Amino acid sequence: MDDFMTTGEYPQWTYDSMPQSLKTLHTWEGVGYGVLNDGDGQVLYYRRDALANPEWRAGFKKEYGYSMPVPPKTWQQMLDISNYFNGKNWDSNDPDPDSGTVLHLKVGEQGHYHFQSLSASFAITPGPELDQHHNVYWFDPTNMKPLINSPGHVAALEFLQELHKTGPSAQVGWSLGEAWDYFLRGKSVFVFSWGDVGSLCQDTSRSKIQGVCASSILPSSDTYYDHKDKKFVKTTNPVKVGNTTGGSWHGVISNYSANPEATYSLLSLMAIKPASIWLAQNGWTGVDPGFTYQFLEPQGEAGLGEYLDAGWSEADVKDYLKAYYETFFADTFLPYLRIPGSFEYWDILDKNLSATMSGEISAKQALDNTAKTWEQITDRLGRDQQLGYYQSAIGYK
Repeated sequence: MDDFMTTGEYPQWTYDSMPQSLKTLHTWEGVGYGVLNDGDGQVLYYRRDALANPEWRAGFKKEYGYSMPVPPKTWQQMLDISNYFNGKNWDSNDPDPDSGTVLHLKVGEQGHYHFQSLSASFAITPGPELDQHHNVYWFDPTNMKPLINSPGHVAALEFLQELHKTGPSAQVGWSLGEAWDYFLRGKSVFVFSWGDVGSLCQDTSRSKIQGVCASSILPSSDTYYDHKDKKFVKTTNPVKVGNTTGGSWHGVISNYSANPEATYSLLSLMAIKPASIWLAQNGWTGVDPGFTYQFLEPQGEAGLGEYLDAGWSEADVKDYLKAYYETFFADTFLPYLRIPGSFEYWDILDKNLSATMSGEISAKQALDNTAKTWEQITDRLGRDQQLGYYQSAIGYK
């Protein structure tokens, strides 16, 4: 991409428009290979009106002994809030009981991505640098031994089992759209997912919650596993963990392309501000924010009026873009897996997660099974080769 970008013959965009977290996905060892289009990352969505309601707040404090935090700072707080609201008719959209958190857990429907985002703050040992023990999630960067069955990952999956109980039982077989629509209909207090949800909340043909759809960076666990000391650490000030879960749609050009110039011309046109901000404003496109000209001033270049003119609620869009800014600029980060075999690693994880959520096997057994299969995949693909790719992908030196 770098050669095309320097000619001046195509629509002009720059990697400097991205947070470093997204730039990492578009480059490899400092060389650009992708054209920006979509900024994937997962954030928390919650019902602003329900969590601000004095009656519900008083009831929560009486039951749990502390004031309801808005938004929840920890996953443990979120679970308490989800349990509190689950089964109550707290929304006036229909006479039926509503839920706490909605998930989508069907195999092959991207549910494993949500486990990745949730588990990061349980399983990552934060620190100032990335080394063998700190800021790693997938594998030990010295030998490619899987970390996926670490005590932190297991604790996160056991937590997900508890969170699952605060939503509709059918969600174990739901796909992404079914979970989103459940939230958009006003049936759950929480959902955590990609940016599509925030923009779809503004579509009144599909959403009943425009104006009360709040967003925040994902909560963090109040307890994480220390990979170096081999023990759990309880903290009163958990670090925020960002993510680029999903990897972001971005255009690449095949070495076998017969028309690379024409391909790049189209990709670069979609990357410049007028096209990119329009795509991010409209939920049906699937394009999510992540670039300087999509964030509001002073962090970015966009004006509030641009979003209001596109039909956004002022309160919703301010929360939404702040949540994504904090997610992509977080100091501690879930590294995205981008090595040969990634989807094979994820596929077996997805199947074992489903077995756990449906009650077939325990969380520990699921992740032990996953780790065993990952070892086989790594050996088949070549451990030394995989280790080299992994170290380059996460910046391990």
